[in-house]
Amino acid sequence: MSPMRRALLLWGASRLLLVLAVLTVAAGAGLGAVDHPWADGRWWLDRFSTYDSYHFVRVADEGYFTPTRRCCDQAYFPAYPMLLRALGPILGGPTLAGWVIALLAGFGAAAGLWLVARESLSDKSTRYAVGLLALAPFTVFLVAVYSEALFLAAALFAWWAGLRQRWFLAGVLAGIAVGTRVTGVFLVVGLLVHYLLERRRAGRSALGWDAAWVLLPAGVLLTWMGWLRAQTGSWDAYRQAQAVGWGRESLSPWAALRDQLTDIAAAPDSWLLATRILDLAAVLAGVLLAAVLLWRRRWAEAAYVVPSVAVIVLGSVWESAARYALAWFPAYLLLAEVTQQRPRTRIAVLALSAALASWITVGFALRLWTG
Repeated sequence: MSPMRRALLLWGASRLLLVLAVLTVAAGAGLGAVDHPWADGRWWLDRFSTYDSYHFVRVADEGYFTPTRRCCDQAYFPAYPMLLRALGPILGGPTLAGWVIALLAGFGAAAGLWLVARESLSDKSTRYAVGLLALAPFTVFLVAVYSEALFLAAALFAWWAGLRQRWFLAGVLAGIAVGTRVTGVFLVVGLLVHYLLERRRAGRSALGWDAAWVLLPAGVLLTWMGWLRAQTGSWDAYRQAQAVGWGRESLSPWAALRDQLTDIAAAPDSWLLATRILDLAAVLAGVLLAAVLLWRRRWAEAAYVVPSVAVIVLGSVWESAARYALAWFPAYLLLAEVTQQRPRTRIAVLALSAALASWITVGFALRLWTG
């Protein structure tokens, strides 16, 4: 069996354990049927659908707008709910479709991370990078009805295609990432920087005809924005939905940090206190990651991570930042590289990550706010 297949087999085992853990904890706690208008109704399946899941399911079922609902589902990009809508009739409803897509996309994310890491790392270090994703603190969202798994799969395969200078494939896959989450735009920035660096290394002019493929995802973004403009009358409908639905607005980093510390101090219970501290820690870790990538002159990865972190740092809402960090895949690559000669550090990092993942998984199973 090839090293990649062994890694994917271990990935599958970790997903099975996650699913069983969620179901076992929920059953042990005596949780009953979920009382939500967009719950599926199947007890086991509703364990993996919560909060943002219901927006995706509602969009898949009713579309973004109805006569009585004009906001704020347009804060969610369309690729994932479109897949739920397309596959729901085949797979037994949009919730089950979303769960199956997340599971399959999770395998895609693991395979994509393996291919990206193997471009510069040994099999052992590549396996460690995949292990970091498998045991990431918020890895439970890769088996939930959320768009993280689909985004990661598209982003990592796009990045691998870029490393191989297969620009058409990179553009198509990056287009899927852009259609899935707004951070796909930052992925395209990273790919464009990588493209320019490769052209420079080859002694060629900055832009060639194949640059059009790298910029292909811009068409996806413009199509989405144009459709929202036709529906709402505004090119800025996405940001407006974020502001109305979640109170997101631009702030200086100092004001944003002050607000986050205020939210931590005002946490009504110990669980929310802990998750808000974890969100703060994720943002600080993201700033450190961005700084290290710049210091090590990993320009393309930095071009993806810096704006991904900055959009949180300069915003009024840091909630869910720790979940967003799942998509900062250069962190897995960097950790696998810098710990190659430090086996004890590797074990310690994995142990800490696994402990946090276990804690978050239990909270998710109990339907507590986890991100």
